[in-house]
Amino acid sequence: MRKYLLLLLIFIFAGQVSAIEAGGEYAILANLSWHDGTYKTEISDFLNIDLFLPQVGNNEIQYSFIVTDPLLDLLEDKDAAYYTRKLYLRRKFDDFSLTVGRQPVSWAFGSLLNPVDYTPGSLVADRESSGKYTDALELYLPLEWNSGLSLLASYPGGFSTDFNKMKTGVRGRFGVGAFDLTLNYVQEAFSIRNSFFPRERLALTLKGDLKGMGVYAAFGHYFDDVLDSSNSLLLGIDYSYNLNYYTKITLQLEYLGLGNRSLSPVLGPFIFMNGRGDRLDLLSASLTYPVDDFSSISLMSMLNLDGSRIFISPVYQNTLSANIDLNLSGQVFFGEEYNFTSLSTGLTYSF
Repeated sequence: MRKYLLLLLIFIFAGQVSAIEAGGEYAILANLSWHDGTYKTEISDFLNIDLFLPQVGNNEIQYSFIVTDPLLDLLEDKDAAYYTRKLYLRRKFDDFSLTVGRQPVSWAFGSLLNPVDYTPGSLVADRESSGKYTDALELYLPLEWNSGLSLLASYPGGFSTDFNKMKTGVRGRFGVGAFDLTLNYVQEAFSIRNSFFPRERLALTLKGDLKGMGVYAAFGHYFDDVLDSSNSLLLGIDYSYNLNYYTKITLQLEYLGLGNRSLSPVLGPFIFMNGRGDRLDLLSASLTYPVDDFSSISLMSMLNLDGSRIFISPVYQNTLSANIDLNLSGQVFFGEEYNFTSLSTGLTYSF
């Protein structure tokens, strides 16, 4: 792995002096957590590299990867790992564009939780997982300036000639008055189907402004030839208030209802918010206050409406000199079976 890192650095340096440009970020993180009298500390780091290749005609190539624990691999007995986030070719034609390769696929629309994303739980409260990046072929047809149609064929387990390993989806986006409406359908790959999560789903999302307030909603219907069908409902608002010319407080509040525990993968890293019964009703809120031009304080909370789960997470962010960002955060969880608390700090250098 050390030899690989050396070759990687040489490659990046070569890119800096040729037509290829490189950018990215390096972060080192420390976490302290405890529950039931047990303490645990963990240190991690990662290197994220984006290579910007020159565009040739109507062809665009993107390459981005992440190396986890590169410094700890050098200093400690911990193995670094490489993961390709993006490696795709996009060609623009007169009436459509075609993208082939490892690419980000996200049907986010600004909500904290998204029960109708292409990959459930891949982007939750600005926390993304590797599931957002998938080997896929996407055909995009723009219809109007505010509408378009996307056709997807992806392979969650990697490209294959076996059609049983192919996941398919279609998403239409339309402007309806002052609102943005999307309709989508997803069919999971047959060979890697989840024994609990329904294989097919139909969904719609709606987002717009109403009397100076942002409003949004999503409805999903999940069905299968083996599992029972179920529904999800998301309702949310976001509101910004100007304290003065320079300071604006942002509030986001949303309700998520899942008709069956089998849909819990949509919660991503917050799957621990599942409660007592088969159904889940979750209330989430986020409040952000900018202290000044360089720092902000935010608070996110979640409440299971059956009273069995409460989660609170305060965050402080500060942009220091030399492109370095400081992040301090805490997490407190109260549950019927157990409680846990954690404190995290991290430094991120962007280049």
